[in-house]
Amino acid sequence: MKIFAKNHYYNLEFKNSFQKLYKEVNNATLIIIDKKVYEILKNNLNRFKKKIIIIKASEKNKTIQTTLKIFKIFLSKKVKRDDLIVAIGGGIIQDLATFTTSIYMRGLKWIYFPTTLLAQADSCIGGKSSINFSNFKNILGNFYPPSKIIINTNFLKTLNDDDIRSGIGEIIKVHFLSGKNSINYLRSSLKKHKFNKTNLNRLIKNSIILKNQILKKDAEDKNIRLKMNYGHTFGHSLETATKNLIPHGLAVNIGLDMANFFAFKKNLITKKIYYDLNKIINLNLRKKDFKKINKKLFFSSLKKDKKNKRNFYGFILPYNFGKVDLFYYEMNSFNDEIINDYFLSIYHKRSISE
Repeated sequence: MKIFAKNHYYNLEFKNSFQKLYKEVNNATLIIIDKKVYEILKNNLNRFKKKIIIIKASEKNKTIQTTLKIFKIFLSKKVKRDDLIVAIGGGIIQDLATFTTSIYMRGLKWIYFPTTLLAQADSCIGGKSSINFSNFKNILGNFYPPSKIIINTNFLKTLNDDDIRSGIGEIIKVHFLSGKNSINYLRSSLKKHKFNKTNLNRLIKNSIILKNQILKKDAEDKNIRLKMNYGHTFGHSLETATKNLIPHGLAVNIGLDMANFFAFKKNLITKKIYYDLNKIINLNLRKKDFKKINKKLFFSSLKKDKKNKRNFYGFILPYNFGKVDLFYYEMNSFNDEIINDYFLSIYHKRSISE
C-alpha cells in the first residue's frame, strides 16, 4: 500500500514472516527496540546485540532525556546520514524513533516494524512524533515518516486482552469519524469475535485505508487531520489523571464517549445518536477500565491541550452520525459542569473505585 506524506509516498507492506524482519535488521546500522519485544525475539537477535538499543516502552521514557541518550549512542557508533535505523515496537518506540531520526544530522533513513494493534491499525502511518516534556503530554514533536513500514500480524499473538482492546479503541475512533458506512461496518465487525485473526486483519487494513484518505487531504494536522484527535483531548487527560493506569487506546475509547456526551449536551447530536455510539464503544470496554481519577489533574491537563485557544477548549466533537469537527467552548464553570456530569452520571457508575 502507498501511504501519503507531505511531498511523497512511502510503502506499507504486510509480511507475516519474521525472516523479513531479520533481513532488515541485518542491513541496519542500529535497531531501536521495545524491551518486551526484544525478550520475545532475543534468541534470534543476539547476533545483532552490538547494534541494538533496548528501551522500556513507557510514558516515563517518552521524553527528551531518552532522545538525548539515543543521540549519544548514535554519536558513539559514528552513525552517518546514509545509515539505516530499524525501529521495532509500539507507539512509544515509534515516537522516539521518528523524533531522533528526524533530528540527527537533519534526517536518517528508517524502517518501522509496528508490534502492537494500536500501532499497526493507526499510529504507524502519518509520520507523527509526540514527546512528553515538563508535565505536558505530547507537547514536542514533528512529522518524519519512515521509508517503509512492515506489518507482521503474528506480533498480535503476544498481546494480552488489554493490549488488543487498546488497539480496538483507536480502530473505533477512525471508523467513527469516517461516515455512516464505516460505523456500520465497525459495529458488525465488533459483534464478531474480535480476537479472530481474519477479522483483526480486516479491521487493521480498513483503518489504514480510512486514515490514508485523510492524510491525502492533510498530511500535517493543518485541517481535516485534526479530526484524528477525536477522543484524544479527553483521553489524554484521563491518562494523566489516572497516572497512565488506563492504556492509551482504552483512554481514547472512553474519551470518545466523553466527547459524544459533551456534543449531546450541546445539542450537536441527538440523544439517540449518542446512545447508538455509546453501545458500540461499550462493546470494547470493561468495568476495570474505569480507574479512579484525580479531577484536579484531569482539568489541568484538559486546559493544556494543543488544540485550545486562550481561555477556550478546542474539542473534536460529532455533529452527526459519522461526522466530526473542531469546536471551541469557553473554559468556564458551565462547560466544566457538563464534564463533571459525565463523571457522575456515567464514568463513576462503571468505575471500580470511586
